[in-house]
Amino acid sequence: MCCGLSMEDWKNLIDQAMQKETADLIAAHATYGQAVRVALSEAQMLLGDLEAAQIIESIYGALVAYSQQVMLRMKAEDPEVGGVDHAFRAGQAYGVSCVLNHLIDQLTDVVGATALGALDDFSDTLHDEIIIQSRAAGLTVELLDAKGDILYE
Repeated sequence: MCCGLSMEDWKNLIDQAMQKETADLIAAHATYGQAVRVALSEAQMLLGDLEAAQIIESIYGALVAYSQQVMLRMKAEDPEVGGVDHAFRAGQAYGVSCVLNHLIDQLTDVVGATALGALDDFSDTLHDEIIIQSRAAGLTVELLDAKGDILYE
């Protein structure tokens, strides 16, 4: 358990946050953050179970492959750098890569039975490539590196 909450509480926290959205955005934001921490804590506990660890590894692999698929689609479409299509694909790949690198990378393979470490290295490299495309697309969001630090340049 994390923060005195049971494993099912991340679902309740999401419900609470959704209810707060119209009245108090800041409170809703904080509640969503708490739900993230509780859910990741639960996922980390599951990594002690080989079968659950393999499921998490499979989800990680699917996200890595999807992000790479988006990047290759962008290369195949060969959109004009800085154009709307290029910005859309770069943003799409960046969003998936951020999920990998800022959430799932927080998990540690405690049983050593998965390839999470190798997938982490690959997704970091992929994220670096996506950052290049995101900058070329002129995305105006704060860009984060693979470890979640803000890129100022």
